[in-house]
Amino acid sequence: MSLKDLLSLADDKLHEVFSRKPHDPSKARKPIIKGIERTRDQFLATEPAKGRKWFKVSNNVVELTLPFAIDGKNTFYVPGERAVEFLDKLKATVESGDLDKDIEAGAGERPVSAATSGKKRAGWSPERREAFKASIADRKAKPIKGK
Repeated sequence: MSLKDLLSLADDKLHEVFSRKPHDPSKARKPIIKGIERTRDQFLATEPAKGRKWFKVSNNVVELTLPFAIDGKNTFYVPGERAVEFLDKLKATVESGDLDKDIEAGAGERPVSAATSGKKRAGWSPERREAFKASIADRKAKPIKGK
């Protein structure tokens, strides 16, 4: 067998397939269920929720934003008095496995803020940079009192 025949059996394109981790639906459900329970607790709490949350309340309407899409939507608007019922039914649906394909499709997708996306401000204008250099030069030129 020649070297050509040996190398023809190997395929470097299979590295991606080799490295990919298999999707485990039960493992993917756990953070979603935990998030639903946390959201329910935050919604029922008397004090305002702090930190990350999946919901906003305005005019007795709850805007619930999920980390995955259901039928192409990840934001749902629910009347305030039915929000807990919605979360309970959502939890039951996730636990039953009916949303496994939606959860898998949305895995790893999170809204990215400008602070974490690497976007930066435009920076200083040339005029501002020159003014800064001039102020530094002025400070260096002035004698320090007491020395």
